[in-house]
Amino acid sequence: MDDHTVTGRVMAVLEAVGALEEAATLAALTRHTGIPKPTVRRIAADLVARKILNRDATGYLWGSKTASR
Repeated sequence: MDDHTVTGRVMAVLEAVGALEEAATLAALTRHTGIPKPTVRRIAADLVARKILNRDATGYLWGSKTASR
């Protein structure tokens, strides 16, 4: 659900990472959330900087701050 708020969009990206069975590509996150690709890219980059997500060659995965949960 994208309620067009910053929090709603961040939560949509996080929920999509959790719902996808493998590393979430930018394209998969965009399809899953319905949020425009540039916005998903900015949100994901910020979540990587905060270590909530990690990014590798295959896509986005849970980061070190969420790995212990």
